[in-house]
Amino acid sequence: MYPVVNLGLLFTELPWRRRFAAAAETGFDRVEFPWPPLPPDEVTGLVRAAGVQVALLNMDAGDLAAGQRGYSNDPRRTARWRDDLRRAVELARDIGCPLVNVLAGRRLPELDERDQLSCLTDNLRWAADLAEAAGLKLVVEPINDHDIPGYLLPRVSDVIALLDQVGRPVVELQLDAYHVAAMGDDVTKTVAAAAGVLGHVQIADFPGRHEPGTGALDVDALLAALGAAGYDGGLALEYVPTLPSAASLRAVAARYPRLGPIR
Repeated sequence: MYPVVNLGLLFTELPWRRRFAAAAETGFDRVEFPWPPLPPDEVTGLVRAAGVQVALLNMDAGDLAAGQRGYSNDPRRTARWRDDLRRAVELARDIGCPLVNVLAGRRLPELDERDQLSCLTDNLRWAADLAEAAGLKLVVEPINDHDIPGYLLPRVSDVIALLDQVGRPVVELQLDAYHVAAMGDDVTKTVAAAAGVLGHVQIADFPGRHEPGTGALDVDALLAALGAAGYDGGLALEYVPTLPSAASLRAVAARYPRLGPIR
């Protein structure tokens, strides 16, 4: 397992163009990010200039600040969604990123939920072929429906059921400990239940979504559960810092060395 810095929630005191280098200057060599507000060619240049590896990127999921969380569940936007997925796969391939995260979207009250799940399943099966041809994997993330009311897949069990329907090994689960805890589920038991499909892990404490160690999350138990599950991927620090980002990351690393830079 290796630490990853999320550039969507950390280093937000800096413009996007500075965040890649800032992570590297803090000692972290792996980053992840939502779909960035920069041209893909510029992102590629910034990644290479900073000398970081990209562990995961999100495909375009709309205006996150406005509450949008993807539209892979909307049959009226399938053509647009597939174009956006192609762009994400192209960027991931160009920067050597192995994982593309797909957000399911919020429930659409005007459409039957079964039709939305069917659309999502069909889109993921289509996308699996594209990802596999590019040597990549896709991950699907549950997001708690307290922070994002109406999110289609709020629990890890919802995503596992979806993956069973998709039936493609290149499509796995992204587990965010904060979202699991926010749904009232036991994080370590959830990790054990998801052992066979874990593709990526994100960590923030609960409540508050701040630094690990500031809330009720038992980080040591989480790391032990991940090890017992055979997980050897990224441990992404996706939290809202209470200190300037570099200082916050150093404080987390001091408390939990496995979440700090590998030197």
